[in-house]
Amino acid sequence: MNIKSITVAFLTLLLLGSAHPDPYPDDYFRSPLGIDLYLAGSFAEMRNNHFHAGLDIKTQGQSGYRVYGAADGWVSRIAVSPSGYGNALYVSHPNGYMTVYAHLKEFRDDIKQYVKDHQYKQQEFAVNIFPNRDQFKVSKGEVVALSGNSGSSGGPHLHFEIRDERTGKPVNPALWGFNITDSTPPRIYRLKAYAIGEQSFLRIRDSKTGGWRRVDAGESVFIDVTRVNGIHQFSRVSRIEASGQIAFGVQTHDYHNGSSNRLGAFEIRLAEDDRTIYQSRMETIGFNESRYINAHVDFAERRSSGRWIQRSFVLPGNKLSIYDSKEQGILTIQDGETRELGYQVTDSFQNLTNLSFTVHGISPAQPVAVAKAKEEGAFSMLHDQTFAWRALDFAVNIPEGSLYANDEFLYETEPRVDSTLFSGTHIVHKPEVPLHTSMTMEIVPEDLPVALREKAMIVSVSPKGNISWAGGSWDRGVVRTKLRSFGRYAVGIDETPPTIRPLNISSGKRMTASSQIRFKIRDNLSGIKSYTGRVNGKWILFAYDSKNSLLTHTFDDQVGSGKHILEMTVTDNKDNTTVLSLPFTR
Repeated sequence: MNIKSITVAFLTLLLLGSAHPDPYPDDYFRSPLGIDLYLAGSFAEMRNNHFHAGLDIKTQGQSGYRVYGAADGWVSRIAVSPSGYGNALYVSHPNGYMTVYAHLKEFRDDIKQYVKDHQYKQQEFAVNIFPNRDQFKVSKGEVVALSGNSGSSGGPHLHFEIRDERTGKPVNPALWGFNITDSTPPRIYRLKAYAIGEQSFLRIRDSKTGGWRRVDAGESVFIDVTRVNGIHQFSRVSRIEASGQIAFGVQTHDYHNGSSNRLGAFEIRLAEDDRTIYQSRMETIGFNESRYINAHVDFAERRSSGRWIQRSFVLPGNKLSIYDSKEQGILTIQDGETRELGYQVTDSFQNLTNLSFTVHGISPAQPVAVAKAKEEGAFSMLHDQTFAWRALDFAVNIPEGSLYANDEFLYETEPRVDSTLFSGTHIVHKPEVPLHTSMTMEIVPEDLPVALREKAMIVSVSPKGNISWAGGSWDRGVVRTKLRSFGRYAVGIDETPPTIRPLNISSGKRMTASSQIRFKIRDNLSGIKSYTGRVNGKWILFAYDSKNSLLTHTFDDQVGSGKHILEMTVTDNKDNTTVLSLPFTR
């Protein structure tokens, strides 16, 4: 080979290498905080109805830490909300990614004034603003905000995300090389074994008693796991036998150095020898697929015990993109087989935990459970078809794709016994079965006065008779709403207006020494829809902290010295309104 050929080959290798750069370089983003990073929540950690979209970084139980821009960029979105992310800042970067900083106490001064101007212009506390690209530049390491506890935050921390702007999907920030010390591998606490097929069953032998437990088709059993000298193993199970189709789920949590918080695993792999049977990888998850968490986990188990059991098999209606294996995780066990299986659970910092076990195939000739007959009143619901059902005083429509697996629809009613309700209670299927999209429900009310039609709604009725708002309104003889949960429902009304409780102001009070006006507002049923504060007829800004039912106005140049009249108006979702008028002096 001559020198020219060698040069061409070398340049070709360079070009090939540069065509596949590290997708997550560890020097592009800096830490958003100037303190050591300890996590209260990890990426894709299990949450009710969604995966966690970022990292929750501890702020030592305090608000007010400086939040730094993670890289050069520009502010592309600013959001203020009484719930959810609270005060949130979105910064776009030239590499095609966006960083998100949420639950903030306040923004940097120029952004804070810009937001306040918009709030007064729109006469709304909650705003969603998209500034021009050149309006708010951000330099790497520049202070952009102060950390806080706004929105639905359960305590002071910084919620930090990295999103791919091309897809809008959050990406695991831990992959970008932030200085988080973690040498602690995940823990496996238990497996759950499922007899999936109609003629399947499992037999589990207790290592202490020698007794056997049989698990028939459609049933499941826990297998507890312990850790001995760093090695995970079954605590009381000495043998697993099976016939037909079976599957597993796993309860696993991760931890990292210096923190006792339970975090989520990055990758779960179930393999037989070198063949991957199931694999999930928490690298990126779109917001539009996040609710599929209810298919990823054992939803019924979560409702009954609070445990997060991650299925190691994929339900037919589960459209999550986190699965790397072509296998669906279901094993078919035949007589005489010995199947050597193993879990590998990894965190975002490549700490690894293994669990190995064996399943022995046995003859289906042993007593086999008879398939359960369809329950009386049941109708087949297919996960890939729309299901509609109607009775004289009730109707439901469940769109295609709402279910993760086929099921038998169950429906019954209980007579009307509560004078505050205007229908019997309709028991719609089973609450332990999740819904992905909303079903439409209609109930024909009983003896509902014309004057109360505008106050009518659907309520959820607990087995003990407690009621809660489920939405909906009167429409041509029915009360209709959209719901994302099966359960017990009836028609109720809400005639009770919200309450307004002054915390630091009273009629005629001199407020010269006060920096704020504060109220508690609450509603007994349908919830707060809107609120408005005016001084001398002029709208003023009240920040709303919904988790604490707190309204706060911080005095500024909008309210001068002298005598004033404050009028606070609060309306609930059935348009019941309370107005409180208080004279005060400033």
